[in-house]
Amino acid sequence: MTLFRLICHFRRSYIDNSVNMDLLHLTLIVADDADDVRGIELHRNIINFVVNELDEPLQNNLLQNECGIRSKNENYYEVIVPQYNDYVFKEHFRMSRFTFENLIHVIGHAMHSNHNNPVDLRKKVMFTIWILAKQESYLSAGDRFNLAKSTAHGIVKEIINILVHLLSNFVTWPDAKMCNIISTVFNRRSHGISGVVGIIDGCHIPCKAPIDNPNDFYNRKGFHSIVLQGICDHKGRFIDIFVGLPGRMHDARVFRQSEIFQRLKHHLLPPDRHIIGDAAYPLLVNLLTPYRDTGHLTRTQIIYNTKLSTIRSMIKRGYALLKDHNEINYESDEELIEEEQEEERAVEREEADNNEAIIKRNRIAELLIPNN
Repeated sequence: MTLFRLICHFRRSYIDNSVNMDLLHLTLIVADDADDVRGIELHRNIINFVVNELDEPLQNNLLQNECGIRSKNENYYEVIVPQYNDYVFKEHFRMSRFTFENLIHVIGHAMHSNHNNPVDLRKKVMFTIWILAKQESYLSAGDRFNLAKSTAHGIVKEIINILVHLLSNFVTWPDAKMCNIISTVFNRRSHGISGVVGIIDGCHIPCKAPIDNPNDFYNRKGFHSIVLQGICDHKGRFIDIFVGLPGRMHDARVFRQSEIFQRLKHHLLPPDRHIIGDAAYPLLVNLLTPYRDTGHLTRTQIIYNTKLSTIRSMIKRGYALLKDHNEINYESDEELIEEEQEEERAVEREEADNNEAIIKRNRIAELLIPNN
């Protein structure tokens, strides 16, 4: 083995993190290219120098590992992501590159420039989307994007605050003209139910168990959550949201504590306009619900319920745009625990006392019967 080949062997061993000092000196013995002892000594001195040079950074790496110093990925955002095709990009970040660029444009116009922050805007937004879209810790995600944990927290907080500030620009209640368009589309899809301007429902957003009152956030589905109440239009776009109450709380109670409940009470919609929800919600003049199936529904009531359900599914499509389909945890009328059963009974009593809403629903149901 020549001196050059021997040195190359040492370098490969170092790169493979498998340098063994005994093996190095043992290999040195066969390096007998020289004709005399002096030549072997010269080779030995050179090899010892190379060994020391290679061994020092390796020992430093081992020391870093022992001390818990983490290496970060410096190339994922800069090199790997630009190589993603559109399909892979959307698979990772839940949106197309075109949508991502639009989001960058919107956020960029809303944020204040910070010359002390070296992280560029695209990286900030991409990292925030990654945290929101994947079940990954700040530590591991920060390593992927070459960000310290504290920096990662600050970035997500900054971008989320901007999005919250911009929310009212995109989640807006429709004006009279748009209400007419939404109502027309829903009327056509339901084959006769007029005046519908939105669909309301709730879903569970998983969260960590709060330290103070974890039981309030433990829902009947078996995990801790907060409730997101949303109202969507004919395209599945949200026109109103209310979020933050504990996952154990019933839909009807969440609705009563939301701003939209107060706005409906104060004539947000005229009497001939309404949103629709499932049986968990109270029947109001501006909130239509199905007839409760007690086993004695009339033909008119069954037809009404069937047509109502054809358009209520739009809210689930709206939620599907927010999360993976398999991760969606919708509210449901089934498997009610004792507290929710009591809430259901309260809703039934409220409906019985709301004669104006009952008359309106009956009138709409009767109009659905042919030749009536």
